Amino acid sequence: MIKPVLHRLLVKPDQVETKTASGIVLAVDAKREQAAAEKGIVVSIGPTCFKDYGGDIDTVSVGEKVYFAKYAGKEVEDVDGTKYVLLNDEDIIGVIK
Repeated sequence: MIKPVLHRLLVKPDQVETKTASGIVLAVDAKREQAAAEKGIVVSIGPTCFKDYGGDIDTVSVGEKVYFAKYAGKEVEDVDGTKYVLLNDEDIIGVIK
């Protein structure tokens, strides 16, 4: 498992849809579109997240769905092949309730 350090969060991004609701397959560059993902689920939180902004580590919780800045962070792959994004805390722009 990947453990974020300092002010970083590990997020599992949502998969980008490649079909419309009516079943039409979209012709997109899947890798580029996945890099543009803007939503995901928080998997792990670094120990100093949000402290520089007057918040605390409870600002976002593991398991919460969040919006993050488009093209933000670094895509990383766990040993089991699962893809995640390592984000700075400032790249989290909202929590989906």
